[in-house]
Amino acid sequence: MRALLASLLIAFGAAGVQPAFAQGTPFSMSPGRPAAAPTAPAPPPSGPQGAPPTAAPFSMQPAPAGPARSTQQPVAKPPASPDMAPQGPRATNPPQASGAPRSDTAQLVATNSVMSRNGQPLERPLLPFESVRLDGENDSRSWTFHLTHDEAASGASISIGYQNAVVVMPEASRLRAVINEETVVNIPIASAQGIQQTVIPIRAGLLRGGQNIIRLEAIQRHRTDCTIASTYELWTNVDAASTKLVFAAGATRTLRSLEDLPAIGADVKGVTTIRVVAPKVYRPEIRDRLLRLVQMIALRGRYAHPVIQVVESDSGPTPVGTIRVIMGIASELRGMVAALPDAAAVQPLSIMMQDTTNSPPFLVVTGPTWNDLDTAINIVGTAAINARGVERNAVDTASWHWPEIPTVLGERSIRFSDMGVPTQEFSGRRLRVRFAVNFPSDFYATDYGEAALMLDAAYTPAVKPGSHFDIYVNDRISATMTITSRSGVFRQHLIRIPLKNFKAGINHVSLEAILLTDADERCAPGETLSETNRFVLFDSTSFDVPDYGRMGRQPDLAVLSTGGFPYGDLAATFVLARPDPLNYAASGTLLARMARDSGEPVRAQFANAATAGDQSVIFIGTIDQLPPGLLGRVKVSDNLRMIWQSTPAPTNLNPGGTESSNGLLGNAGSGVPSGRMTLDQGDLNSTEEIRKRWTETFQRRGILQQTFDTLRGWMEQTFNLSLASLKFDDATNLPYEPPQRTTLLLAQNRTSGPGSWTVVTARTEEALAKEMARLTSPLLWSQVSGQAVALEPAEAKLDIRPIDDVGFVQTQPLSFMNLRLVAANWMSINILQYALVMVIFCILLGSATYLLLNRLGRRS
Repeated sequence: MRALLASLLIAFGAAGVQPAFAQGTPFSMSPGRPAAAPTAPAPPPSGPQGAPPTAAPFSMQPAPAGPARSTQQPVAKPPASPDMAPQGPRATNPPQASGAPRSDTAQLVATNSVMSRNGQPLERPLLPFESVRLDGENDSRSWTFHLTHDEAASGASISIGYQNAVVVMPEASRLRAVINEETVVNIPIASAQGIQQTVIPIRAGLLRGGQNIIRLEAIQRHRTDCTIASTYELWTNVDAASTKLVFAAGATRTLRSLEDLPAIGADVKGVTTIRVVAPKVYRPEIRDRLLRLVQMIALRGRYAHPVIQVVESDSGPTPVGTIRVIMGIASELRGMVAALPDAAAVQPLSIMMQDTTNSPPFLVVTGPTWNDLDTAINIVGTAAINARGVERNAVDTASWHWPEIPTVLGERSIRFSDMGVPTQEFSGRRLRVRFAVNFPSDFYATDYGEAALMLDAAYTPAVKPGSHFDIYVNDRISATMTITSRSGVFRQHLIRIPLKNFKAGINHVSLEAILLTDADERCAPGETLSETNRFVLFDSTSFDVPDYGRMGRQPDLAVLSTGGFPYGDLAATFVLARPDPLNYAASGTLLARMARDSGEPVRAQFANAATAGDQSVIFIGTIDQLPPGLLGRVKVSDNLRMIWQSTPAPTNLNPGGTESSNGLLGNAGSGVPSGRMTLDQGDLNSTEEIRKRWTETFQRRGILQQTFDTLRGWMEQTFNLSLASLKFDDATNLPYEPPQRTTLLLAQNRTSGPGSWTVVTARTEEALAKEMARLTSPLLWSQVSGQAVALEPAEAKLDIRPIDDVGFVQTQPLSFMNLRLVAANWMSINILQYALVMVIFCILLGSATYLLLNRLGRRS
């Protein structure tokens, strides 16, 4: 009987079990078996024709390097309208056992098809920062990148890596990338568990040699909540390490001329490193020319964040986002450059060179004599030298902010369309648009002037009264306007914006429309999927600035970050504490940043501390290299020397480059709830004890004190007057003590002459070069202002000491109109002096009237 049962089981297995396994290729335990399918014809599928294929063969061989497979899709075209429909199931994709979820629109290019000639994929990071954060229900960023003609013609794919908040609804949220006005990526936002990378080929001919414009857009909707507060929970973080251009096979990086310098690009932190190789860098004749050359290269390359390295010999491979520059007299470069052209021995030479086809290109700046080397340096910066002294109507921010930020030099009206804000219809709850404007270094109108936003918009009857528009300037609310009726059209509707929160330099402005509806209050299931537009903002909206006073101030560190240093026609003197590569690197990074802001090389000369006079001087060195008494000259406490020498340097947890005003991810993933504390119940006082203590506090103040406090609060709220403004001299002689964790300090004070002294210092030379590179990131550098600035590790904002004792420097030709505007702003700041002047004029008027009446009047 047992033998009969065994025979039946064997027969059943041969008849039924084998066909089930015939759908896939045989199981293999061989480690040497390739992952690809065999060359023999595969058996026909068991299902009907056109059915999805079954799972791929199982293999124990380690997966090859590179991205996994995904469903192929043609290049995305610009959609007629945002696609908010839920995505259908992906029948053609095998289930993923691990890793981040894949998008249905992703097309990952095989690794072996994107290799350059040396066997490695040719890739170019795209982001201007370490990450770009898109938050709210709608957000976007635009900037430019440059390619050589060879790169543009070789064909490329775009890779985007991102992670989003868990509350973002994938069915109603989209991430788009637009290059040169054509949409190349349009995918659902569905990567809350980790960074998801998507690679999509770019249509041939779309990329062009030279400047290309890219725009990232995010449309995000909440999964469950319809409130205004819930829109602040929406974010998508685009990662620089996985967001890049991947070029086709055989692509090479060949810089054929100086015009290709912008194509160097940046690394994954948004930094472009200019590595200067020069023999005997300690010589003054090399120092001066080296620090002038790095400015010319930064200007010619239009880099968002240039950082300088200085070495005496070649230090190995050149990573992405780095340009190697070899400079010096031709006779000294013979041993450093293998194929130095013979022309270098007879004439100035600035030329791009490349050792082999696969080696990175480098720049050689040389000549037979020092004068010829000067000429070669000027060849690099010809355009910048020719533009010296020309007023610019925009700041060259294209490499990190597009369009370029307009400069307001006086009365001007700027349309939203000129600032990159298009007409847009909106179906959500909080619409936000951003733009930026730049004011010159002698901007002096913060206490009396008003700008105007001329609003062109419309809203439907669904929007309730009580909805409002909020305008933020540099993250501070500056104006608000409430909607008082259902349904309406705004045509050049005036919203006044005080200039109080504006400053010299780049100012970031955002307009938010807070839209309240009955449907959002009910928040029925699926309400966040609604595509019914309730608001439209037109690009004919304009930002208008009136004439304002222009007067330079000293001290004011904003003059460094706005390209206005130094005031006047005299050159600034730079004093380097020690002639070594690290001090050169810190100084070069500072000069390159200042040159990028001004659009021309800084008028600088170099000297030692003994020859520094009352002209504008910048001292650069570590804290122990500064001359005695120098900290006191710039109103910084000498205790800083002892504090820095006795405490270790704090660790820099976040080296910068993240585009976020309130932190990249907040406390996400830290395991610590934000804004909460756990208290021991034994430390808590009873309710009665707390009530008694508060009651005694109010009783001790007395009726007069309470009345005075009420009056003071009313004056501050009604007239913007405070006790601090009602005094003749608000200057303080107390020296500035920066926070203990400070890693870099900038401080400035005026001299007895027409100039100012500025100190740039850190604990060590390594920290000086490193922290200067972090400070000059565009997002941090635009915050530099006041009398002193302290940079702390892992901080996206600076500790700024305001100006308390200011002197004025004339920067404009003398005119009654400008003097009137300057006087209006000065009197708005110095209210007591203004009141005293008015009293004196009243006394004079009364005295004159009395004398005239006595002489001419008729006695009664």
